[in-house]
Amino acid sequence: MQIVTSKRSPNFTDLVIGVDYVVLHYTAATLERTLAIFMNPASEVSAHIVIDRDGSVHELVPCFDGSALRAWHAGKSRLDSQDGTLIEGFNDRSIGIELVNLNGNIIPYTEAQYAALFKTIERLKGSYPALAKPESIVGHEQIAGFRGKCDPGILFEWERLFSVCYPNGGMPARPPLCRQAVADRILALAKALGVTIEPSSGEVRVPSGADGLFAHLSSLIESALSRDDR
Repeated sequence: MQIVTSKRSPNFTDLVIGVDYVVLHYTAATLERTLAIFMNPASEVSAHIVIDRDGSVHELVPCFDGSALRAWHAGKSRLDSQDGTLIEGFNDRSIGIELVNLNGNIIPYTEAQYAALFKTIERLKGSYPALAKPESIVGHEQIAGFRGKCDPGILFEWERLFSVCYPNGGMPARPPLCRQAVADRILALAKALGVTIEPSSGEVRVPSGADGLFAHLSSLIESALSRDDR
C-alpha cells in the first residue's frame, strides 16, 4: 500500500497518544478542499489519514510508524463502553481516518476506498494491539452523535468492514444517526444543486463550486440532529 506523505498538517499536538480506537469520518468535501482545510493552521482541524475516492492514502499526522501523534479530528466526544465505563476525549486515544465523500448518507463509498481502508486497518492493527478488537473501530456518529455528527453515514458498509477485517470477531452495533427520510431530503437538495451520482459505479459529478456547499449543508444537518444538552 502506497502512502502519500508529501503534505503534513500543522494541526496536531506534539504528544504521542495511546491508540485504543480508529474513528471513521467523511470529509463533506473533495480531496483538494479537505487537504486545504487540514493544511490551514486557522482551521484547527486535522485527521491522521485521508483516503481519496481513488483509494490513495494520505498520512497528514504521523501514525503509520507505530507512534501516533494527537490529531484534532474528534472534538467533544464520548462513548459508553461495553463494561459501562464512559470514555471521553477521543483525540487523546484514537486515530482519525477521513474518507473523501461529500455526504456518506447519500453518496456511496467506492470499491477503491474500501480496499484501501481495509488495508489501512490491517496495517494499524499490526502496530496497535488494542485495535485487535472489532469494537475499536467506530464512526464519528457513535462518539459524537449527540452533537449531530452523522458520519460515515447510512451508506457505509459496516458489515463488510467487520467481515473482512475481523472475520471471527462478530459485528458490533453501528446504527446510523441520520434517518432515511433526512437522507432523502439531502439527496433531493444535492440533485437540485446539479450533483449527479452514477448508480452502478458511484461516480459523483459536482458542478464547479458546489462542493463547498456540502460543508455548509453538513453543518445544518448536524444542528438539526444535535441532542447535546450539556
